[in-house]
Amino acid sequence: MTFSPRPSKSPALQRMQQAGISLSLALLLSACGSGSNGSDSPGTPGVDPENPTVEPGDKPQALGGKKALIVTIDGLSYEALLQARQAGQHPALKSLTIAPAQTGGYVGTPSEQRTLPLPGWASLITGVWADQHGLRGVGTNSPELNAPTLLALASTPPQAAMALSTADYRTLWSQDLQEGRIIEAANCTDSDSCVSEQTQKYLQEGKSLILAQIQAPARAATQGGLGSPAYQQAVQESLVALDKLLAIIEQRKQADASEDWLLILTTSYGLDEFGGTTGSQFNRNKTSFIATNKTLASLPAIDGQVTSSTDMNTLAAVIDIAPTVLSHLAIQSEPYRFRGSSLQADSRVHNLAFSKPADKNMVDLSWALQGETSQEIQVMRDGKLIATLPAGSTQYSDPLPASETAQTYSLYYSVQVGQAASTLKAEVGYQPPPKLADTLKNGLRSYYTFSAQPFTDSKGGSSLQTATPAIPAGQLIAGDFLDPSTPKGGLRIVGSNADSNGNRGYRLSMSRDLFSLASVQQMTIGFWLRTPNNCQGYGASIMANKNYDSGNNPGFALGLFNANGCDIRFNTGYGGGRNESQGYNITPDEWAYVAVVIDKAEGKMLGHVFDPKKGAQFGSVALEARTLQALGGTGTGELGLNEDVTGQYYKRWGRSDINMDFGELAMWDRALSTDELTSIFESRQPLSSLQP
Repeated sequence: MTFSPRPSKSPALQRMQQAGISLSLALLLSACGSGSNGSDSPGTPGVDPENPTVEPGDKPQALGGKKALIVTIDGLSYEALLQARQAGQHPALKSLTIAPAQTGGYVGTPSEQRTLPLPGWASLITGVWADQHGLRGVGTNSPELNAPTLLALASTPPQAAMALSTADYRTLWSQDLQEGRIIEAANCTDSDSCVSEQTQKYLQEGKSLILAQIQAPARAATQGGLGSPAYQQAVQESLVALDKLLAIIEQRKQADASEDWLLILTTSYGLDEFGGTTGSQFNRNKTSFIATNKTLASLPAIDGQVTSSTDMNTLAAVIDIAPTVLSHLAIQSEPYRFRGSSLQADSRVHNLAFSKPADKNMVDLSWALQGETSQEIQVMRDGKLIATLPAGSTQYSDPLPASETAQTYSLYYSVQVGQAASTLKAEVGYQPPPKLADTLKNGLRSYYTFSAQPFTDSKGGSSLQTATPAIPAGQLIAGDFLDPSTPKGGLRIVGSNADSNGNRGYRLSMSRDLFSLASVQQMTIGFWLRTPNNCQGYGASIMANKNYDSGNNPGFALGLFNANGCDIRFNTGYGGGRNESQGYNITPDEWAYVAVVIDKAEGKMLGHVFDPKKGAQFGSVALEARTLQALGGTGTGELGLNEDVTGQYYKRWGRSDINMDFGELAMWDRALSTDELTSIFESRQPLSSLQP
């Protein structure tokens, strides 16, 4: 680019040009001094080491526009930076906003990486953690990135240049160098003075994106510790170099006020109290910083202190730097591919993570929000909108695309709030679910989906309502026992919901009482059940057609007790005794499938409980003739849900805190096989999917 001569020069511009001539001549004479001839790692292709030089000129080049300078100082601790600013010896620091930032990934998640130089640098230049860029700092002989750098993700290539003192860092730019995304890359291996000089040259030339890295403080910290005179001197010399860089930026802005610079000063990893790089996840090792000349709306904890108890996930992170730089340069590409979030936005999306339930073909996403959170949340998969959530939402479950065969999906999920976003790559396995047995529609006499109130039996075999009209209705909840989950599909019967007489629960009234009809020789009741961890020794009534004060009373009941946690008992009584099957355990707060099969002809009752953690449990008990005669309970043809048939079981026992969740309640006038019941649990498909 060329510039026409101006008719006259302002005194400020004349002074700047004179300074530029002097500086350029000085840099030309120095020719990068020590270390400028050091060679890069042999693994760096397509780059010939060269002696950096500075071309003299009488004025700065390429004035105007948006530009960015990233300076990383390895070994500069957050505490040392704050102390240097407080000392007031460095003009550059006076104008910078400084905040602590996190490195090392999110502890205890797949993103966690060792707090070492190479993984930290990889996160800085890619905007993602090790679960995507691949460098965890363990056994890395020939480091290669598995994720694109910020240059590869730019919508328009910037005029990029870099000067790095660490050869391994340069190796990670190999593909960008080969493909021409970096127009100048000085060979400054092991020479911070070379980095300083070349960066000044790039500033004079007006490169739009400059990356500089120096390492003297890290070396001094390793050799003598953070309190050594050598470390203090290295910090001071590094900050003097920063002063010079900012002075050139100020001179350029004086020459053209429209020039808009973003400066980011940072380090990609933290040190321990001895100045070492152990790679551990203590807060000191995880502490980096972001110092900037701009007001960044969502940069948290400005001037904040970091202690051993600080929640590092509330801080900004080194992965936020790459998207922040591209946003400033207005070259942020679509779709968004950074795990980090642009700090210019009023909101910040962070700690985006995913998990896949072992028993479902879905991806569970979670994230945290900071700043302005009054806007709707948009969830994208591979660049396409899949959900719009209410403001403040922090989780979403996405069903995986169905397939007839096993798959491994590689999916990009983005969560966006206004101008803020965060993206992760999820690689998840898909297994076609077992198919629901087609025979389950045979003999189906009652079926409730719990998708809307009032409830309707889709087979017309019964009705279901609260035990009395005055009892508040239960809550419709998500059918998250299904795969995929449904927004509604469960009924929560709240134990505290009662009328003025203490009646509680729901009552199912059968048009044909399957328990007492002689023409019905076999029957099955099945449903999904979830209960909180409040199982009691006195027993709660899951379902009963009798007064459940005693299991000896005539009729049928399913009781919830507390043997070995929470256990279900399949009970029948004849008035003076009982036939009961015990030993079925369920996991609190997990959906289990419960089924009872009564075979009057064979004189037996079979219990089936399928629990996601405790597995499938089967048992049976013989039914005496007098028990079979008493199966009808009180003879009303009714079943209490989360109560006995009287509706006052909990009142009599002085309890009101038992909540139970029900889903897919069904009754058959035949005995279902174990295979049929297993298909319900394993397929997690609704019975309605079998209906014509």
